[in-house]
Amino acid sequence: MDDTDDSDRRHELTQLIRAWQEGDLGAREMFVAAVYARVRAIAAQSIRHQNGATLTPTELAHESLIRLLDANADWADRRHFFHVIAQATRQVLVDHARRRLAEKRGSGADITSLDNIDSLLPGNADVQLIRVNDALESLAASDVRRAQIIEMTYFGGFSREEIALAQDISVGTVDRDLRFARAWLKDELSA
Repeated sequence: MDDTDDSDRRHELTQLIRAWQEGDLGAREMFVAAVYARVRAIAAQSIRHQNGATLTPTELAHESLIRLLDANADWADRRHFFHVIAQATRQVLVDHARRRLAEKRGSGADITSLDNIDSLLPGNADVQLIRVNDALESLAASDVRRAQIIEMTYFGGFSREEIALAQDISVGTVDRDLRFARAWLKDELSA
């Protein structure tokens, strides 16, 4: 696909969002069909970074889309939508991890035996995901852009170029922000 086709595609998706916002449910269906492959790719990328994830990319994509489709379509354009889908994907993973941890800790059902205590230790993937989520929320409180860049990279599977375009910054700034945010997260998670 050349640059013209890509630009036309981006424009088409933005037009579908606007038509949907104006109440055209047909535009909503066309938009979902047009973005589904990318949403599934975002879900697959997110799962790739999660050790022990029990959701499939399809399940994660569907849950993320359902959350967004039930909300108002107040996205400015396709870039904004894909940033929001990265956030939704992260939240689905975190919610799923919290549910699994609650089940492991005996949310009213079975008592965890000592044989399964390893699953409750800090090295557990669910615990790590929740800690990363909490650290990202802490980073967002002081530096929203850097938190979004981490989120778009690891939960959205965006390239550095796509992030630069979405954030309206240079690729060099993306690289610097990624280095800073990774170091900040490493310090925060090791505390």
